[in-house]
Amino acid sequence: METSNQNTTSSTTNSSTKNSHPSDLSAIINALQKTAFYRQIIPMESAIGWPVPVRKNDRVYILLPLFGVQPTKEKGKTALFAPFATITLDWKTQKLVEYADLRFRTNWSKDTWAKEAGYFPFNKIATLTVGEYREKREKLLKLYDDMFHLLADNRPFSSEFNEDFSSLLRILMEPCLEKYYRVLAPKFFNHFLPELSGE
Repeated sequence: METSNQNTTSSTTNSSTKNSHPSDLSAIINALQKTAFYRQIIPMESAIGWPVPVRKNDRVYILLPLFGVQPTKEKGKTALFAPFATITLDWKTQKLVEYADLRFRTNWSKDTWAKEAGYFPFNKIATLTVGEYREKREKLLKLYDDMFHLLADNRPFSSEFNEDFSSLLRILMEPCLEKYYRVLAPKFFNHFLPELSGE
């Protein structure tokens, strides 16, 4: 989870880890959040979810779900809301090619966004320190980098890559948002997360 330019969730704002270089994807997301479009259109209390690679007409794109976040009265606990939009970027040029409002694009009930879907941190990461969470997040983003390069070169994923990626994504995926991710990108999530989280 990557928060917007506002410091909504302290444990997820800074994605880089000590003595390591941020991933290419992390840099792309940070650059997006600094654009005038993002600052003007995206609500203050929002976050960027896990990216989805999209290949179309021999080009590779990054689909980024956006969902609402809201601090709670309990320190360190943040309410998460269903994705309200997606942003799609050309992976090679980082050019924004689409903004889709899911409140218009989908047939989801208007009640979908009326109350929180769940909370952060969730059970699988509740015992991690902030540093441990950031380290795992950055590792997953670097695997995303490898994935986009493989897709751009039209090369297959190795079984080791699939296992490493799936394992980290399962740990870091917000259980309360998983059903929405599966609607937005069923093929991708059914491949890497064949079983729905039990949380």
